[in-house]
Amino acid sequence: MTTVAPKILAEIADWPDRLEAACRGTRFDPSLVRVLAECRSTQDVARFAGEGAVVTTGRQSSGRGRLGRAWIDDQGAGIAMSLAVPMQNPATLSLAAGIAALEVIRAAVPPAVRPMLGMKFPNDVVEWASGAKIAGILVEASDGVAVIGIGINLHRRPWPPGIHAMAVAELAPDTPLRRIDLLEALPSRISEALDLQPTEIADRFSAAHAPTGCQVEVESGDRRITGTLESLLPLEHLEIVDSDGVRCRMPVESSRILSWQPSSR
Repeated sequence: MTTVAPKILAEIADWPDRLEAACRGTRFDPSLVRVLAECRSTQDVARFAGEGAVVTTGRQSSGRGRLGRAWIDDQGAGIAMSLAVPMQNPATLSLAAGIAALEVIRAAVPPAVRPMLGMKFPNDVVEWASGAKIAGILVEASDGVAVIGIGINLHRRPWPPGIHAMAVAELAPDTPLRRIDLLEALPSRISEALDLQPTEIADRFSAAHAPTGCQVEVESGDRRITGTLESLLPLEHLEIVDSDGVRCRMPVESSRILSWQPSSR
């Protein structure tokens, strides 16, 4: 562990009280709120704390994303929160958490900026025109508990080579953005999203899906297809029309969008 900057310690001083208050009336337990000055991963702490836990940190040194990728949040510029819920369909949990994260980010920025934000299957909040990643979701399940991890790039920072990311502050440079304001909104938003029926979760995700209508490259098992993403049913399939006009349906459980060419709405 490195020494946590005094600025971060001062920033997080009131987080426990505010997050405990934010969890009241939700599916999360105020007594299981954990605010750490620094940790390797909030996912591990939430899993240990158990169902109902909400964990965040001033600085996360070794965050992770899907498929073993790293989540870059080592400068105290972003948000890392993990929330433990009873086991259910991980795909539905991921979609619901993505919707919640998108709504929280949209609420934090001016109305003119909100249409610039969208989803990318299966688990990213992106800037619509460039495709830059603004937030990501990770669901890890074991022993009857699912831990939902949410990472949000909030403030500007230099990105390592090969990382196509953007901070919320880059879209709303004149808007005061505090990490705690977004953090305390997440438990209730996630609770509300998890109360929705799976079909409504899927419909909301599809409506916000930025790559729909764009050129994409999709991998499904040992197949790769390039074409126009005609539609997405995020609990069923992606439908793509290739350059020969052939329509292909690719199951969501084995598919991922490798690349896409963003376009303005």
